[in-house]
Amino acid sequence: MHVQQLPLDYAMVLQQINEDDGDGFDDLAENMRLERSRLAHIIRALHHKGLIRLEGGMGGRDMWLSLSAKGRRLMTYLWPESNLHLSY
Repeated sequence: MHVQQLPLDYAMVLQQINEDDGDGFDDLAENMRLERSRLAHIIRALHHKGLIRLEGGMGGRDMWLSLSAKGRRLMTYLWPESNLHLSY
């Protein structure tokens, strides 16, 4: 997989969304301790790259963020261990 440069804070947002299996905008901003304006910029960039899906309005309290299929493939490439599921 060809991976372009992805800033660390962008990758960390993807990782957090992946770990939580989706996130609300406000919860993500709070959990990551990011200013809403900075997070909105990152979300727009990730959405433009096709790595995340948005449900609801941009920056709205009801906005839900989840990884797209492309985003999930990138996460598997970047952090293969984050997608391991153990069955007992």
